[in-house]
Amino acid sequence: MLAAAGLLVTVLVAAGVTLGVLQYQSRTNPQQVNLRSGVTISEDSAIVQAAARARPAVVSLVTQQQPAISRGSGYLATTDGYIVTSVNVIAGAGAMTVLIQGDDKTHEARLVDYDCQTGVAVVKIDKVGNLPTLAFADPTALVQGQVTVAVGGPFDGGSVTPGYVSAMHRVVSIPNPSSASSSIELSDVIQTSAVIDAGTAGGPLLNVGGQVIGIAMQAQPGAGPKGFGLNVADVQDDVQQILQTGQVVVSSLGATSTDLSPELASLSGLPSGSQLVVVDKGGPAAAAGLQTGDVITQLDDVKLDAAHPLRLLLRSRFHTNQRVTVSYTRAGASTQTQLTLSGQHPTCS
Repeated sequence: MLAAAGLLVTVLVAAGVTLGVLQYQSRTNPQQVNLRSGVTISEDSAIVQAAARARPAVVSLVTQQQPAISRGSGYLATTDGYIVTSVNVIAGAGAMTVLIQGDDKTHEARLVDYDCQTGVAVVKIDKVGNLPTLAFADPTALVQGQVTVAVGGPFDGGSVTPGYVSAMHRVVSIPNPSSASSSIELSDVIQTSAVIDAGTAGGPLLNVGGQVIGIAMQAQPGAGPKGFGLNVADVQDDVQQILQTGQVVVSSLGATSTDLSPELASLSGLPSGSQLVVVDKGGPAAAAGLQTGDVITQLDDVKLDAAHPLRLLLRSRFHTNQRVTVSYTRAGASTQTQLTLSGQHPTCS
């Protein structure tokens, strides 16, 4: 049943597919305690209802990674079979099989596109229709302390793991999908108290209204009893692009940079922001006079910080061919320059 055939291929998607964005609505019920006949606590009906609504749209992805078979989850974003998951669920897969809740058949899947810088991937199954879907929550409604619900696919029995948002804007290292010997850093990641296992990873991280606030990620070994989630604020533009055009194209400075947290910046005697480590010859940054070692602190009127790292700003706030003002620091002196952003497919470097 789990055998799958076919190699991963990239396909174009017909334009016009839209992605619903729903407002977050908190609907929690208080617990009930009865001390006369022993302590009894009723189930939190909001969590139960959110999981019940979501479960039909959550799928299992079984990937063939010679010589092993591994599994993860994802969720249906469109009624005709586009599935959102994480890059680590599909990394290195020679073939993918999707299991849908209540469907005895298995479905061969293919990769549409992905973005290593946000950690999101979209795959597609064909010859399906009228499938249940999940929609993104309002990303501005995410707050520390709110309840989270992680739901796994049918391979794991549709497991439900409740928790809460314990921290926001985390930087998390994950294995590089294109190079087993290196890793990549994901910025603005949600940390949750819900423990995410391999089978649930890639599936939806929900609010109690049943909308997607993130994509579940398994914590790396040694990280302790916690899980993470790719923030909907960072991945929704990627997903929308893939659904409409079949690929991700992001605005670029024509340079590679690394984020400097306030702590790291203080130790280095530098301002917080994003430090350029490679400036592409002939790219926008080089043409504007930027150099390796410069620390970018602001784009137009948006200051770089943990909630607004450079790579994510270039996706969510700025666009290809847009003219921007770059504020940066070099050798202790701050200045500005202007450049026109280019466009490129994000890399896994």
